[in-house]
Parts: sequence; C-alpha cells; structure tokens
Amino acid sequence: MRIALISLQKDAERVPPVGLVYLATYLNHKACIKKEDIRILEPNYCDIEKELDEFKPDMIGFSAMTVDYKQVCDFAKKIKPKYNIPFIIGGVHISTLPESLDKIFDVGIIGEGELTLTELIKAWTEKIEYYCLIKLRKIKGIVFFNGDTLEYTAPREPISNLDDLPIPNFKFISPKYFRREEIPSISDVGVKGYLISSRGCPYKCVFCSTCRFWGSMRFNSPEYTAKMTRNLIDELGADYIKVMDDLFTVNPDRLREIKTCFDEYGVLDKIKAIECQPRANLMTDELCEAMQALKIKTLNFGFESGSNKMLKYLKQTAADIDMNMNAVLLCEKYGFNCYGSLIYGSPGETIRDMELTNDFIDFAIRHKAKYMWSFVATPFPMTPFWDIALQRGKVSNNMDWDLLSHHNLDNPLLLDDSINKEAFKETFLKGRNKLKGLKIRLIMDFIVKNPWNVIKMVVKEPGYYISRAFKQVFKQ
Repeated sequence: MRIALISLQKDAERVPPVGLVYLATYLNHKACIKKEDIRILEPNYCDIEKELDEFKPDMIGFSAMTVDYKQVCDFAKKIKPKYNIPFIIGGVHISTLPESLDKIFDVGIIGEGELTLTELIKAWTEKIEYYCLIKLRKIKGIVFFNGDTLEYTAPREPISNLDDLPIPNFKFISPKYFRREEIPSISDVGVKGYLISSRGCPYKCVFCSTCRFWGSMRFNSPEYTAKMTRNLIDELGADYIKVMDDLFTVNPDRLREIKTCFDEYGVLDKIKAIECQPRANLMTDELCEAMQALKIKTLNFGFESGSNKMLKYLKQTAADIDMNMNAVLLCEKYGFNCYGSLIYGSPGETIRDMELTNDFIDFAIRHKAKYMWSFVATPFPMTPFWDIALQRGKVSNNMDWDLLSHHNLDNPLLLDDSINKEAFKETFLKGRNKLKGLKIRLIMDFIVKNPWNVIKMVVKEPGYYISRAFKQVFKQ
C-alpha cells in the first residue's frame, strides 16, 4: 500500500508541511506502513507530478487551507485521469467547511487526521469495498457524497493524550529544509527545527478558526517536548527551534517545567535560540524571565490593532492597547526580538481606528520592535468573520476561494460599505510603508553581520534570493 500525501502550500520562507510529517509518522508507526511506501510531496523541493508518476501511489491524501483549496481542487482534477485510486482531502479548510467538498475527492476528513486516515487505509487494504456506504458510515470524522447528497459521519473525538503520538520523523521530507539558512530575527544563520508541543488555543478571536478546528487545548508533556526537541537536534542538526504552537507561553509554570526537561536532555547547550507565539495580555515580568531561561529570543504577537474598540472586538477577551504597548516595552526591557501582525479592514472599523493602528506602529518602532506585518481582514470558515461575510453575500460554500487572500487590498471583503475604499487603501499603505522600513533594516542588519554567508546563499540559489529580496523590499 503506497500512500502519497500532498501539500501545495508555498511561501517565501519555505516552511515544511509539518502536519503531513505527523500523518506520515503515524501511518508508519501505527498503521505499520513501511517508510518507503509513504511519500510527502510538496512544491518547495520536488516536482510533484514527476514524483507521483515514479511512486505510483495506491491512495493520495491532500491537505488544504482555505487560501489554497481551489489550487488543490484544480490539481486533483488535473491528475485524476492518471490515477483511478481514492483521493482524500483533509486539513483546516474541509474541517471547517465540509459543505464545500468537491466531488473530485472520495472522502473529506474532518478534524485531526491520524486515526481517521488510518481507518480509511485499513478499510482499503482489507479489501473492504471502499465505496460501500455502510462501511464508510462506520468511520468517524468524515464527509462524502452519496450521489448528489453529502453525508457526514459521527464526529471523531480529539486525541486526548498527545504523548501517544510517535515523535515526528522529519526524514519524510527533503533534507534541503534543514540546510543552514538565514535567520534574520537573530541576525545569524542556522538550521531550523520545527516543534509543535500543543494543539488548540484557549482564546476565541473572531478572525481565527484554530480553537474551532482543534477543540479544547491539549499539551504534550514537558518531557515529551524535550524528547522531540532533542530529536530535532540529533537527527537534523537543528540549532534554532521554531515553535509552531498557537500559544506556547500559556503560563510561566509550564515554561519552567519544560526548561527543567530541556536541561535533563541537554537541549539548551545545543541551540542558539527559540522562536514562539505569546499573547500580549499574558506578558509579565515573571513570564519574560521564564522565557529568557528557556532561550526564547523571538516573540510573534498578534497585535491586530491600535484601537481599543477593535481590540475588544477582535480578541473577544482581555485585550487593549495598553497590553499591546506593555508587551512591546517588555520585549525592549528583556531584549526579545518583537514581531507582530496587524489587521486592517475589519467589520465596524473606521479610518480613525486604522490611523490608531498606524500610531501603534510608530510606538513599536520607537521601542525597537524588530518587525511587523499587516493583513487585510479576511473571512475564513467557522469564524464570526465568515458569518458576517456570509450575511453580506461576500462568501458562500461554492465561491472563488482565491478571493480569500490576506492581501486582497482592492476588494476587502469585510470592510464596511460606509468606508471609502480609496481612503482604506491609502491608510493601509501608509502603515505598510512604515513597516517596510523595519523590513529593510532587518535585511541589512543580517547582511552586514553575515556577508560571507549571504554571498554563499545567493550563489547557491540566485533566482530564489533575488526574487525574494525584490518582493520584500519593493512590493507593497
């Protein structure tokens, strides 16, 4: 049984498909499928169609977020004539909007995929008639077509103990992901290792589907987290850890427990730094001290706005501009690299609210924020943003998914009709121009401190780095 797992996501930073690594590892360990019979295919470092032809899979699993769902559907339709095999779709999009399942897919997996995909594969390998509705209805957490009617099975319970999952094996993906490369946040080069130590988020921001997708927040134990990190160091040579948790810094106590386990496994002596996502409302001196002890150096905040009115709406909990400013000041005090995101064009937002966000950018720059980026408010399924856009007739279950872009500046789907679009665009770009200065400073600081490494990287991949530099510096 040969399983191909495909992601079409591609971004400038070439982040690996970590979710598919978890799936592949689980299938290898729990479904007893040989490693050589599982292939992860992605666009950063492989020719997907060519490798499919060589691999000749018996089943293809696709993963898609909403922003690339159309691309995945189009690709599946393109290759379907070659492969008379099951096509499975999973990931955030189909989990949050199963009604949008395209008929090119035999089954959509709703929620966590490890157990569900294993059961689907088991049904296939045991020669159970795959298309028999009676058999499909016994598998929890899926959606499929019965003629023209969508059928849903009972929801699958989330995995309660994340330590039961095997330690992810990143050798399922290209070793090129683990070459020494630029890490601008610390003005250095290194090998990035990617760590997930929890699933979910306790907060319910109106623009985010994380809490709805994962359900209640669950954690790996500190010891398991240390084992995963040590594995990244020993197997991949990682010396910089990018934590991909939606909220790694839940409280100082957990960080201290992880620090104890990291010491036991000799982690901190082997790494330069850790990057993670905290929340501004949780920032305290105690938390900062715990982060420092854990070698955390780069913090990615969801600042979202400089307007108190908008923060209270967007974050739906304790959030205000003072908390955002306090987070920036604490980063300056403790020497953290302060990163952050900002949203423009939300429902109920005025030009004045956006101007306050631009004022916050000025404050952050004055207090040594390393870098921030801005987005256009975008409605994604299973969020209050989606419900508003649906009521306004801006989205549907069968829409042009390419419209759901964080960079849709000319057609902001959530901007109130009362707001002049040209004024919105002007205000947004005014903030973006402020941020461009941070980006240029970030790049120049890295170049000045790593001239020889820059030359080597550009010589090795001139097209990639020249194109990236152009986009970073010149594109709005």
